[in-house]
Parts: sequence; C-alpha cells; structure tokens
Amino acid sequence: MTDRARIVVWRLVILVLLLGSWEGLTRIKAISKTPGLYWLDPFFISRPSAIVERFVYLASDRVRLSIWQMALSTVQSTLWGFVVGVSTGFVVGLVLGRNDRLARIFEPYIVAFNSLPRIALVPLITMIFGFGIVAKIVLAWTIVFFIVFFNTFQGARSVDPDLIHAARFLRASERQIMRTVIVPSALAWTFASLTPSISFALIGVVVGEFLGGESGGGLGYLIIQSLGTLNAADMMVALIALGVIGIVMALGIKQVEMRLLRWRPEYRSRA
Repeated sequence: MTDRARIVVWRLVILVLLLGSWEGLTRIKAISKTPGLYWLDPFFISRPSAIVERFVYLASDRVRLSIWQMALSTVQSTLWGFVVGVSTGFVVGLVLGRNDRLARIFEPYIVAFNSLPRIALVPLITMIFGFGIVAKIVLAWTIVFFIVFFNTFQGARSVDPDLIHAARFLRASERQIMRTVIVPSALAWTFASLTPSISFALIGVVVGEFLGGESGGGLGYLIIQSLGTLNAADMMVALIALGVIGIVMALGIKQVEMRLLRWRPEYRSRA
C-alpha cells in the first residue's frame, strides 16, 4: 500500500469513527432522571442519520428552493468575489510593492480601511447594493483583496535584487523584467494567500446571505431559516455542505498553484 493510500484509509477511518460516535452518543440515554436526556442532545446538533434524511429531502423537487440551488448561489458569489479580490489585490500589491513613493502615500488609507471589521461594513454594503449577488461579491472582495494585497506587496518587495541586475545586464527591458522576474517571484507569495482567501470569501458570502434572506439565497439563508425554526438537521446540512465546498475549492487552488509554480523546486519534486 502506498503512502497516499494509507493517508486516505486513515482519513476514512477517522470519519467513520466520528460519525459512529456522533450517532451513538445522540441515541444513548444519559444517566439521569430527566427524561429524554442524551449524552449528546440531538435537538441541538441532530444526528447523522437525520442529517442524511434531510439532505435527501432538500435535494428533491419537493422543496421550492433545493440544496443544489442554494449551494450554487453560494459558490457563484464566492468565486466571483474571490476572482475580483485576487485580481485587484495582486495588481495593486504589485504596483505599490515596486513603487515606494506610492506605497507611502496610500499606506494610511489602506491600513485604515483594512482595520475596519468587515461585519461592520455589511449594513453599508447592503444599503448601497441591496441584498442580491452584488452585495455578497462586494463583501467577499473586501476580505480577499487585503489578504492578497499584503502578500503580493511583500512578495514584490522581496524580489532578489541580483536577479533584476542580472536581467538588466542581459539587456532585458523593464517590461520583460516585470514579466519574467518580478511577477513569478511575487506569485509564490500570492499563492500562499489563496487558500485562506477562498475560505474567507466563503465566510463573507455566507454573512451576506444571513441578512439577504431568501432574496440572497444561498446556504447562509438555509442556516438562518433553520435557526428560526430550531431545525438542527437542516442547519447541519448547510454547514456540512459549506465544509465540502471549502475543501473542493482549496484542492482546486492547490492544483492551479502546482501548475503555475511548477518551476519552483518544491513543486518539481512533487510532480
């Protein structure tokens, strides 16, 4: 058995143990005179069998808004916010990282805006953009932009000067130096921020869906609706779906990272 297969087996074993313990502890009566008291109260965290049952129901055509439609809405908003945040954060970080005067001019504004709690911006964003997909994208952008910006900024400033001098010695133009030396070096820093960025983009979208209600759609709406009806099973369906979406997106980013940074030694050894 290969090392990768062993890792997969261990992951499955841990998953089965967790689900089995969860199901068992929500069915075993606690040692107490209080009737209906379990070691883990299924009223608050439900149980795996009930969650599967609710997932099948929410995935069927018996509901007006299926789990697939809500998940698609959340994924769509997350990807748009992620793409816009990464692209703008990378460009601004690259420009300010290579221009010290501009960096000093904009530094207080960047620090001030980044210091604002994103949750405090939600009312303002919803007032301007409403409760639809645009508001969720903007909220995700406000989070992703600064994560990518600061990493790219630091990466652009950390380029080895000897590489730039060597490129100039070989008569490379400034555009060629930017394209072949600075951008590839900064990309390594940028990709280090992409995995947390996609997670925070998902968080921003879900927070926007909390306030957007059914008009915002998404899994955040399902969570808030479940809270209003005290339906723990539906809430756990939404949370598990968000976890799966986060894992799939992170794995996709890893694949893109390995492809674009295949020139680096650590990625060549993995290949």
